[in-house]
Amino acid sequence: MTTKQMSGCEAAAQGAWEAGVSVVSSYPGSPVTSIVDAFAKLEDVKVTWATNEKVALEIAAGVAYSGARALSVMKHVGMNVAADALFNLAYTGVRGALVIIVGDDPGATCSQNEQDSRMLAYAANLPVLEPSDCQDALAFTRMAFDISERYDIPVIVRMTTQLCYGSQKVVVSERNEHIMEGGFAGPVEKFLLLPNFVPNRHRALINANARIAIGSEIASLYEEHWPEHRAERYPMGLICAGATFAAVREHFEGQLPILRVGCSNPLAENRILAFAERCEEIVVTEECSHFLADRIRALGIKVRSYGEMTQVGAFSVASLASVGLQLSVRQNSHVPRRPISKFPIALVAESQAVPALSAAFETGGLTPPNRPPGFCAGCSHVGIFDVLRDRKLYVVGDIGCYTLGGAKPFGALHSNLCMAASIGVLQGYLLAQPDREAEVLAVIGDSTFFHSGIPSLITAVTQGHRGTLLILDNAGTAMTGFQQTALNLSNERWRDLLMALGVTNFEVIPALDIGIINKTLDDMQQREGFKVIVLKGECVQSRPRKGPTSYRYTIIEDACTACGICAQRTNCPSFSLTESLSGAPKMQIGNECIGCGLCSQTCPENAIIPRTVKTGFTPVDKVLGRVRWHRIIEFIHSRPALRRLASRFERELF
Repeated sequence: MTTKQMSGCEAAAQGAWEAGVSVVSSYPGSPVTSIVDAFAKLEDVKVTWATNEKVALEIAAGVAYSGARALSVMKHVGMNVAADALFNLAYTGVRGALVIIVGDDPGATCSQNEQDSRMLAYAANLPVLEPSDCQDALAFTRMAFDISERYDIPVIVRMTTQLCYGSQKVVVSERNEHIMEGGFAGPVEKFLLLPNFVPNRHRALINANARIAIGSEIASLYEEHWPEHRAERYPMGLICAGATFAAVREHFEGQLPILRVGCSNPLAENRILAFAERCEEIVVTEECSHFLADRIRALGIKVRSYGEMTQVGAFSVASLASVGLQLSVRQNSHVPRRPISKFPIALVAESQAVPALSAAFETGGLTPPNRPPGFCAGCSHVGIFDVLRDRKLYVVGDIGCYTLGGAKPFGALHSNLCMAASIGVLQGYLLAQPDREAEVLAVIGDSTFFHSGIPSLITAVTQGHRGTLLILDNAGTAMTGFQQTALNLSNERWRDLLMALGVTNFEVIPALDIGIINKTLDDMQQREGFKVIVLKGECVQSRPRKGPTSYRYTIIEDACTACGICAQRTNCPSFSLTESLSGAPKMQIGNECIGCGLCSQTCPENAIIPRTVKTGFTPVDKVLGRVRWHRIIEFIHSRPALRRLASRFERELF
């Protein structure tokens, strides 16, 4: 056994190191910056700074998704920034382990508010461990990794300013080398947060908290201290959370019953109820809010206040000097005392509402239509997912229309977390598994990139991380109706922006040219550093939906074999399979076609050409079918004079 003098921050870092943490990510913020600094003295851990707390948590998520153990460190106001990722990580869970250490600042010694991070954790349904001294900071952090891995859930360790900066002798141990599972997160039903999958993930989260509440780990975090003079009941008992326990124990141990609550969410309700049964009244000591006191009141326990302003500033024992003398009772006698239950939190069963609704449809002779979501006809995102499917890469997705790339027939998007998380998760994957760069890339839309992706790209460049990012630029926020929320950049302006962000390896290419996409991906695999490919295309929502175009495509009937490859690869709703006059199967392209030209690139018989060039003479049409019309049309669009001429021809034609 070895002891060392350590601050709370150093002890927390030691606990993470002993647990076998692989990667630490953070944006600096007092009072927890020293946790990250402490890893400079610890071996076998990669440390990376991020542009903000959201990016730091997303990088940690990628590490945990790899099956490794990750730590993300932030202060309380930084958790607000990371909330988008935090709430969704609760749903996806983790393959390895993910611990978030948050530093709350009672007294606002180095912050702009006195926020209680437990409230955010409670809203997110995430466990919160609250160490009371430096030894706890080590032990609780180490235990948090085991809880995270066992229950497949991120775990928060809440530390406060006095604990972070205080110091004491701490018992340290050897490092537990954690064997990383490796690979990438799956199945998609767990890690791709589509509406169909979300309810089951929510049920899993609630059940995980229920199991944690009655588990042996949480039981070990509750500590009771009874007065030497044993009695059946005591006039008052103290329930303490976090750093307040150390001060309360020092001054009141042996005089009053004391219960240390080391996990404030989920609560081990049986332990609290059993303790309260032997006390006439309860006083709860905590910092920043009445979070724990209110939850204990909700159990039907009489909790006395020791002053409304005690939630302001750091906890002081002086605030308890008047216990039993000047306390005002909160009137809650109408709340019935709840009986102690062996299982305080009910496990949620499958809802019967959906089967009942289906039965009602069947009884009425109706069948709910199956309408799976899909890309619009001519969507500029289809080309890249056709390519990614063939390449069998693991694709870290994001929030936008392109999330549909995870659906059939593509199956080329395997996870998403929150707005712009794909870039950070990709970095986390490759920090944990640098040898797997050729197997994974990230996808993000232009709207999402401008929403919150730029900080993550800056992190990748600043920290020298590797990886490939695809930015799918359709010049608008398309999924919600093509609102203009960000810049509409030309090829040249994209180059200027990426260079200004420090990206040296990038290309801007057309979104619907499969040949160019494949060539660019091959080229990027040979380059070093972090690489960006911008795929520029036009969103169909930006066009007049019923407006004519001379670029709609049609099929050369005598050349078509009705193999269906064009429809299978593009999943375009403009295709239909009909019968010819002879009864033979025949492919048709309907008026939904907007002339993107992707299908013509996928047809093995070169049987798809623009309507305006079709002659009706099969030998000539077969020759025309070999022309790369999508590139000719792209060239016309890039020249204003030719575009005006084409528009005039278009009006005359229709």
